Amino acid sequence: MRILLLTDIPPCKGFPAGLVLDQLCRFLPHDSIACVSVTYSGLNVRMSPDLQWIPIQYIRRPREVWPPILPIPHRLKEAIHLRLYRYNEVAIRRIAAEAVEYGRAFRADTLWCTLEGQSLIRLAIPVAQGLGVPLLTEVFDPPTWELRANSAHRLLKERLLNEFANAIRYSRMCATASWLMAEKYAHDYGANTVAFLPSLEHRLARPPAKEMNSGKELIIGLAGQVYATNEWKALVTALNAVDWKVGNRTVRIRLLGKYRKPLIANRTECIEHLGWQTQENTVKLLSEADILYCAYWLDPGFETEARLSFPSKLTTYLAAGRPVLFHGPEYASAAVFLKENEAGFICNSNESSCIIKALTTLATDTSLYSSLAQNGRIAFEKHLTSSSLRKNFATFLQIEENSLVLTEQSIGSAPFGGIA
Repeated sequence: MRILLLTDIPPCKGFPAGLVLDQLCRFLPHDSIACVSVTYSGLNVRMSPDLQWIPIQYIRRPREVWPPILPIPHRLKEAIHLRLYRYNEVAIRRIAAEAVEYGRAFRADTLWCTLEGQSLIRLAIPVAQGLGVPLLTEVFDPPTWELRANSAHRLLKERLLNEFANAIRYSRMCATASWLMAEKYAHDYGANTVAFLPSLEHRLARPPAKEMNSGKELIIGLAGQVYATNEWKALVTALNAVDWKVGNRTVRIRLLGKYRKPLIANRTECIEHLGWQTQENTVKLLSEADILYCAYWLDPGFETEARLSFPSKLTTYLAAGRPVLFHGPEYASAAVFLKENEAGFICNSNESSCIIKALTTLATDTSLYSSLAQNGRIAFEKHLTSSSLRKNFATFLQIEENSLVLTEQSIGSAPFGGIA
């Protein structure tokens, strides 16, 4: 087994996609994988230092969108993006040739390609055909997310979605971000699929809480990026309406992660910015909160993304042992997962009264609070550990699981009382 990984973000700790690849590559024996990273110029991303045994070639990724710092009319932006798509055809052929040459030198017998962004979607089949090897693809998010965010022209959407579908149909196996995505791609494209859910090491998990922290505060934990900005604003509006008090407690929001734009709230003193943290420290800090908040889009325009994507923060939340408040539609993959495992409270409205009611219920119903935390930990153990990811990775590669490295992160779990 000699795998060429073709990706935009290499295995690393600083980006969500890189973190998934970082976990997966640790299951592979030395000398079994090489990487070609088609990365934007100026993006400071490098492979994790302890994975330096993986040979890697960095190739500059062609510009696909108009720079956001240069505002132009929407129609003109659409036209420019379509022109860039056509113009980049030459660059795509050049990159494919470089990737094939590198893969041949490595004697790759399999291509593993992440279908993230225009360039990688367009490169998957040409590189696999150039190498004459089977194609394995991995999808983190539906391409409609990036196309919408970048104001893609209608013709560009049609062409890229067609290329995306062809890449999955051509794949021997496709790894997806959720079970619902796996089911949909298997149905729509006739693909063999397996879900790679975000996972964590067993040792990082905390015991499930039996009750809220004592004290005068209600701490709401929030980790990672906030994509569903309307839902965030609705939460802040609801808290403003009750002067940031739920019952007899003052609400404080604990934010962990990098935020490019300040998250707006009237009571900025009630928001604690702790910045980027290691996974271990993130779980610890979240375990000290009372409720963990996860928002997804209620706007029907984002239905595809909500249905098919799975928030990596949810794995971290369940490992932290505190109840999850999911603020989003009931059809979202995260909501379906929480409901099936009775591991979270779902609020599917932006109305202030509904949001405050949800917070109040979690803060006052001791039995519900304890059962959600306990069930969340069970769901984590069953579906979201590194051992589960290792098993699914073997399915993806179509090899025996014992052919993969048994790393520290994939060793079996300890009982609740034994978790540090």
